[in-house]
Amino acid sequence: MEAMTNCAFCAVSGELTMRALFRRLKQLRTDLSGNILVMVGAGTAALVGSAGIGVDAVQWYLWKRQMQQTVDSGSMAAALALHKGDDWEAAAKLAMNKTTNEPYSIEKLTNPPDTGAYTGDNLAIEVIATTSAKLPFSSVFMKNAAVIRVRSVATAIGEGEHCVISLKKNGVGIGVVGTANVNLGCGVAANSKSSPAVKLDGNSYLKANPISSQGGIDYADSNIDSGTTLIPYGEEVADPIAGRNLTPPNSACDNTGNKGISIAPSDNKVINPSSAGSIVYDKDGDGFTTICGGLDVKGTLTLQSGIYVIDGGDLKINSGAKITGNDVTIILTGDNAGKMADVDISGSAVVDLTATDDDTSDWDGILIYQDPVGSNHTSTINGGSDLGLEGIVYMPNGDVQFNGSSGQHADCLLLVASTVTFGGESSLDYDSTKCPFDTSTIDNASKIIRVVE
Repeated sequence: MEAMTNCAFCAVSGELTMRALFRRLKQLRTDLSGNILVMVGAGTAALVGSAGIGVDAVQWYLWKRQMQQTVDSGSMAAALALHKGDDWEAAAKLAMNKTTNEPYSIEKLTNPPDTGAYTGDNLAIEVIATTSAKLPFSSVFMKNAAVIRVRSVATAIGEGEHCVISLKKNGVGIGVVGTANVNLGCGVAANSKSSPAVKLDGNSYLKANPISSQGGIDYADSNIDSGTTLIPYGEEVADPIAGRNLTPPNSACDNTGNKGISIAPSDNKVINPSSAGSIVYDKDGDGFTTICGGLDVKGTLTLQSGIYVIDGGDLKINSGAKITGNDVTIILTGDNAGKMADVDISGSAVVDLTATDDDTSDWDGILIYQDPVGSNHTSTINGGSDLGLEGIVYMPNGDVQFNGSSGQHADCLLLVASTVTFGGESSLDYDSTKCPFDTSTIDNASKIIRVVE
């Protein structure tokens, strides 16, 4: 009986409790005093979630920046190694490992790039890398971790056009001495790794852009034009002619007692390679006209179209002399460096020579070529207002002293030598649009490794 009474009490008590709860809920429905608490509770959850996502987003951004630096370092290192002929893949991976502290995967490392504007550039390297890791807040909402993917393309970019290139590997390659005033419509480049490789003396002035060297550049602000691009400790400028593998022809000269040819002041002579009636001609039919012992011009001389070989002695053009020739190449050679033919042009001589124009010939564009054996002497070009040299003067192991004078100018002169020293007033240019021969295969620009995409 007592148990039944207790059970009835429980039922009544439970019914009263539920009624009270429903009553209270009805009261809360119209009670506005608790809204703020509910809103704060809901807002706090959203705020905490947003802050968490924000923290993760910042981390993703930092990863992307770091990974971009990583792939940029890799592509530049690879492009530089490729330019030098080294293992570019190993260079890329080494540079990337040194740049980042985060684990990453290389998705693509190719030459040339598979995509983008540089797909046809054999000097360009494309690097694509990814990194991924779960983060505390974003992992609550994301099944998989975010993947950060970055890309970089680097290549060797030509910087300016050089009309004077020194190939010497040490010491001063290009010097501007005394009070020389040199105005070039192009750049100069020295492949010497010394400091300085380019040296501008105290009162000298060089207007050239850019001025490039593998070593240092010694100058004062008064020595150069404002706005000049200086590239010290840069990359080597490739020998623009080396790829042709030019070889001087075998000479018929015996180099014993050859006195060469002398054009007297009163003479007016013509050399025609195809004519036996001229001073000299191509006796063996090999396409080269050989002059043994040098060519000394004091009078007037015309060179007909052809290739001339001067074996020993000098090509000497004296004061008051006049020499002209269109579509010609002059090859300087000799038994050894001590007997190598050189160039000696006086300032008051009239010189009007234009290089061979034959895009089927290896000698196309070559005006003066000196045997790579080199010379123990310095070739001297004293340019007056009547100096006209249009073409490539190539003396890879010879030294050239270029002394200009007021009014002297050349529109298409590419001077490549072991060393080049300027004195006097010189004005040179190498404008490919003004050259009378094909310049499309001549690369005379310095190379700078840059990220381009």
